[in-house]
Amino acid sequence: MVPNMGGHGKHDDSSMDMKMNGYALFYDIKSNKLIQKVEVGEHPAHIVFTENNKYALVTNNESNNVSVIDLTSYKVISTIQTGKGPHGFRISHDSKFAYIANMGEDTVSVIDLDNLKEMKKMTVGKAPVTTGITSDNKTLVTTLNGENSLAIVDLTSDKVEKVKVGAGPAQVYIQPDDKYAIVANQGTSENPSDTVTKVDLKTKKAAATIKVGNGPHGVVTSKDHKFIYVTNMYDNTVSVIDNEKNEVVDTIDVGEVPNGISIQ
Repeated sequence: MVPNMGGHGKHDDSSMDMKMNGYALFYDIKSNKLIQKVEVGEHPAHIVFTENNKYALVTNNESNNVSVIDLTSYKVISTIQTGKGPHGFRISHDSKFAYIANMGEDTVSVIDLDNLKEMKKMTVGKAPVTTGITSDNKTLVTTLNGENSLAIVDLTSDKVEKVKVGAGPAQVYIQPDDKYAIVANQGTSENPSDTVTKVDLKTKKAAATIKVGNGPHGVVTSKDHKFIYVTNMYDNTVSVIDNEKNEVVDTIDVGEVPNGISIQ
């Protein structure tokens, strides 16, 4: 879920108030056996692998840092300070930089993965939740939960442009051909949203708004970008969207409070 940062969402787990480190668990997907359990920081939020499979990075939302795990030894080799409330992030396709949304402020931390340090912070807008990056590593996007917008950042100049989306945007996913950024508009548990916004990255305009279930949060496209899959947290469903027709073609019942989603 979106952490409780200035009223932009909440966790229902009261244990989160306790100051305890979390763990990243690595499994062999063929045998379903646990490979390693790695202690990280407080309230781990997202985990992303570098494209070269050298590192796994974990954002620690309440420690204000990111753990870098070596995928050969499964040990934390570096803990890098970020801004306040690091949450969702993506890593550039050349495995050189991680772009971490600091939801407790208005910045994205740029992590240099060659030198394992925060290179800079970019001011993007209120309560960024997660990021996405185009395949040429030139354009960054981040959802602005506190502004109901998507920020589009030209990484050659750090220029920020904003596109209005739905209420309480959570995750964003750039489809493989870099044409659209798909934004899940979650809203809140008290006032859930029920839309997905497709943003044209060339025109920097909303190209379509698609009605799904209540509380859309995680979003991904198929590799051929024909379909969009969205988790609806408050309906316990996944919506399947025809990406050409911009309409839901199937709704799948899943477990309680579906959050992130991936496709293989």
